[in-house]
Amino acid sequence: MTEFQIRVPASTSNLGPGFDSLGLALSLYLTVEVGTSNVSNTSFTFEGEGANDLNSAAEDNLIFRAMQYIAGREGVELKPARFHVTNEIPLARGLGSSAAAILAGFSAFEVVTGTRLPEQKLLDYATEMEHHSDNVAAALLGSFVVSSVDEAGRVCAIRMPFSNELRAIVAIPDFKVRTEEARGVVPMQVSRQAAVFNIQRAALFVAALAERRYELLREAMRDQLHQPYRAPLVPGLEKVLQLQGIPGLVGAALSGSGPTVFALATDDIESVKAALTACFTVSGIECAAYTLDIDTDGRRMNWQVNT
Repeated sequence: MTEFQIRVPASTSNLGPGFDSLGLALSLYLTVEVGTSNVSNTSFTFEGEGANDLNSAAEDNLIFRAMQYIAGREGVELKPARFHVTNEIPLARGLGSSAAAILAGFSAFEVVTGTRLPEQKLLDYATEMEHHSDNVAAALLGSFVVSSVDEAGRVCAIRMPFSNELRAIVAIPDFKVRTEEARGVVPMQVSRQAAVFNIQRAALFVAALAERRYELLREAMRDQLHQPYRAPLVPGLEKVLQLQGIPGLVGAALSGSGPTVFALATDDIESVKAALTACFTVSGIECAAYTLDIDTDGRRMNWQVNT
């Protein structure tokens, strides 16, 4: 019997220059069904993306580790429950799968303990686990989110509307890049020139969206802080970033730590998808492209009992 349902969206982050600060929720979902009646031991079952790679042992999956983490921070004892996980978010592809799992775990903690946590705590705890706020803020709040973390670890996040005139496209090549590896190649120190370059474009990106100046987004999505260093991990990325003259294409960037690339388009969607995938297939890498909606709901919980 399913008593509660949790749904958390995928997300893309950085959007080019907004390293660890810009996030956008997308319409791929991690769904967790929870049963608490007549349960003596916690158990997990999985279906969908990555199901064969996930261990059904509770202690071995990120959702349960997130439950344990927040239980420890709150000083609350977990109760046993049954969890059935249906996942649409590709793992280790730069689409926020770990952020979604963390928030699903926090939400599961709320269900099994009866504890409702304020949004600020969810953001702060999730950022502690994820080590950056962009994906978790977008997945929790939905839509386009600008976030930062202060010296005390408190997340400041602002949710903004995202134009329905722009279509989100993801091209997902058939290989994985671990976040730890992708973050490891980014230098700890950068030049003032590179820092100014990205500050200018991150600010321009937000302003261009607000004013619907889409012709500025290609320039606004350029980056010098992380993409040049991650390009060797993602064959095809340099070709994507050099695309010009593709009808409908507004701008493109690495999605999170990759290898997925993210693009914005106004029309000619199929032409844009073909151009993106060709950047990978020319190197013999299989690649699938999808048009996704912007998720405007963020994390959602259904507290109705279904019998």
